[in-house]
Amino acid sequence: MWRYIFFSAFVLAMVALVSCSSGGTEQQAVASGSDSLQKANLVFIDDFFDFGTIAEGEVVSHVFRFRNSGSAVLIIKDVIPSCGCTSSRLSSKMLKPGEEGSIEVIFDSRGWYGSQYKSLALRTNSPIMDKSVTIKANVVERNDR
Repeated sequence: MWRYIFFSAFVLAMVALVSCSSGGTEQQAVASGSDSLQKANLVFIDDFFDFGTIAEGEVVSHVFRFRNSGSAVLIIKDVIPSCGCTSSRLSSKMLKPGEEGSIEVIFDSRGWYGSQYKSLALRTNSPIMDKSVTIKANVVERNDR
């Protein structure tokens, strides 16, 4: 019985100690303005591009520019295309605060017809983890067939 009481008192003391010490750490971080409060922020300068009318089988590309408007380093963790017909080239996976970067979106229209909307998402360490760009193309049949 005494073991149970001693163990319970020990557990409660440890819980109290941990909760008190973590509260102090949070207050110290707020007071000192530590890096834990800094955030990265991905902002696209433009996030939509219309290629107009293109011929089926044509490969087109557009470069989207973006910047890190936050106060911490922006890390691009992943680039996620909406379709296998869309690929990309990223200028940099890390941007310091205020730096600009770009991503080239490449669309292969082979096998596609009509109005096409394709998107590409960048997954980052910013508070809004995924931000997307979109391209549009009206794909028509080639005249040389």
